Amino acid sequence: MTHKILGQLDERPTRSALFHALRVLSVAAVACAVPVAAQAQAFQVAKETVQVHGFFQQGYMLSRGNNVLTVDSTGGGSSAMTDGGVNMSSQLNTKLRVGAQLYGRNIGQLGNGHVGLDWAFADYRFNKWIGIRAGKVKNALGLYTDTQDMEFLQTFALLPQGVYPLDLRSVTIAHVGGDVYGTLAARRAGSLNYTVYAGSIPDDARGGYRYGIEDRGLRNDDGVKRSGYGFDLRWTAPVNGLQAGYSRLSMTGSGVLLSKQVPFPLQATVDPWTEDRVYADYQKAQWHFSGEWRRAFSTVSIQPTRSITISDARSWYLTGAYRVGKALELGAYYSHYIPDSRTDSSSPTNHVNGPAVTARFDLNRYVAVKVEGHHVDGYGGVGANAQNFYIRNNPGGFTTTTNMFVLRTSVSF
Repeated sequence: MTHKILGQLDERPTRSALFHALRVLSVAAVACAVPVAAQAQAFQVAKETVQVHGFFQQGYMLSRGNNVLTVDSTGGGSSAMTDGGVNMSSQLNTKLRVGAQLYGRNIGQLGNGHVGLDWAFADYRFNKWIGIRAGKVKNALGLYTDTQDMEFLQTFALLPQGVYPLDLRSVTIAHVGGDVYGTLAARRAGSLNYTVYAGSIPDDARGGYRYGIEDRGLRNDDGVKRSGYGFDLRWTAPVNGLQAGYSRLSMTGSGVLLSKQVPFPLQATVDPWTEDRVYADYQKAQWHFSGEWRRAFSTVSIQPTRSITISDARSWYLTGAYRVGKALELGAYYSHYIPDSRTDSSSPTNHVNGPAVTARFDLNRYVAVKVEGHHVDGYGGVGANAQNFYIRNNPGGFTTTTNMFVLRTSVSF
């Protein structure tokens, strides 16, 4: 399988490709040379200890077939794959904790280098059964939504894109509002962690959802206004290393669309806009397995044209990884995505499927380098249903398959 994925990319990498790959590796070399700088920092503010942590990720992507994730990854490939964040937190007393994080990315056209407030909240835990959070809070949705940016924690350079599309990060990443959470424990039945939340869902003018709309010749200048609620139930089994859970996010949204073909503004309303996930994770010794199923359903009505569009997307993945030694972990997954389950999924316009294989090298406790190959069949939907593949940097149309090589270095402290 490794030969199938990596061997089809190109027989001979160009000098440009080699240069960009070496650039990514040089980030790791510099980071390894100064391990002290990669350590977490702490300082005092008004007698309170403030912890400072951060992460930086630099990648390189080379593909044959289609450009992926708005990155011009064909030809000589591209190193336009950078993101990072810095956060500060403080435990003010035994019950109250506060924190905030700045995050920015420049992945193809995603983010465009903009740095913004990723999360900021106050967390008060009354006891192990109940606590509250308020502010801008990451959503508890599936296994990795709240940690998907922390690439240094993951085996893979790219999480399974059928469920965690890098370009649609902003759609489900966080809410501005409040959470109630806690842990309910039963000695023989394990424990149940719950989170219930509600609030407004921030928009992202530099994200894939907006780009998909623009690729259809539409424009949205004022953003998409969304609000909703959700919950996550995560069971930690009495079997060591086993977790399973169910998440649901329910939203409504609205926005004004402008088109050169229509002389008046169009009012778009999304109601309902829901996402359901079922997931499981198991770790034992050097082995790590996980899987997740997702359904994303939405109904979009546009006035005054009275048009209605229904989308019922389904996706899932299975992953497996083995820690060979302290410095090396090998992993693989299969990702499956259908933009609209109500129609024929055999068409390349209605599926994005394929395997990926990964080797992760931990150069030290702060620096990891990942080498990953993908074979992708199909290119999925376009417009508002676009995911991974965009007309804007595939103007000649799409090929039915894409082979992709990803090299990614992460530094954390």
